[in-house]
Order: sequence, then structure tokens, then C-alpha cells
Amino acid sequence: TPSGGCELGPGAANSPSFINTFQRGSQESVWETVPQPTCDNLKYGGPNGYLDLFIAGPGTPQWKYTDAPDADARAIQAAYWADTWAKAQGKESQVTTTVAKAGKMGDYLRYSFFDKYFKQIGNCTSTSCPAGSGKNSAHYLLS
Repeated sequence: TPSGGCELGPGAANSPSFINTFQRGSQESVWETVPQPTCDNLKYGGPNGYLDLFIAGPGTPQWKYTDAPDADARAIQAAYWADTWAKAQGKESQVTTTVAKAGKMGDYLRYSFFDKYFKQIGNCTSTSCPAGSGKNSAHYLLS
């Protein structure tokens, strides 16, 4: 945990406090969302912390993240237009750093074009669907 501050909250020095609501269980229903900290020090929940709600067996402390590729795409689009308009006004240097960061975000955004478990795209709805390789797990839609 950063600075040992997993439970300290946003007011503590160098201690981010985030909440995770994306891990919902096998049905992935928004009605079954279990709010939990992104930093699980295995203190609450079962012997393996919140992980016991979702899997059986031993767990390890983990950081959990989610993404919102549609919001990321809008931010990249805004950076594109800021760059376009700044160039037209001769003020490109004022947005260069932001545009570079948006470009890096775009590199990571490409992952959202793939199945979330990198399984082959097709008509397989079971958990035994084969893993993808190359680009055969890409659906090319923002997921």
C-alpha cells in the first residue's frame, strides 16, 4: 500500500483513497455491485478480504482498477480539438504537454477494443471459451 495508507483516506499525506464498484460477480449485474476499497489489506470480509466474495481459494492483496473508455475517448477528443485550435492561434506550446498525455492515454485505450477477458470473439458463452491470440479477441468497439 502507498505509504501504508490503505485505510487512511484522501486527507492523509500520500494516501489515496479509491472505491471500486466494478467487480460484481459472475452475472456482472450492476444490481449486484459490491462497493469495496481498491486497496484490500485482507482485514475485512473473509480470510482473503473482499476477494472471497468473488472467488474460492487463497487470495493475495491486490490493487483493483476499472476503466471508462468512453470517458477516456472524450478526453482524447477534447485534447485533439484543443491542439487543433491552439495551432490555429499559434499557441500550440500551451497544450503540448496535455496532448502528449492524451496520446499516452490513447495507447492504453486500445485495450478496450478487446474482450475484457481476451477471449476469442464468437458464439461461445461458457467459461471454457478459448483464449484469443493476436487480434482475434478484438471486437473494435469501445467496451
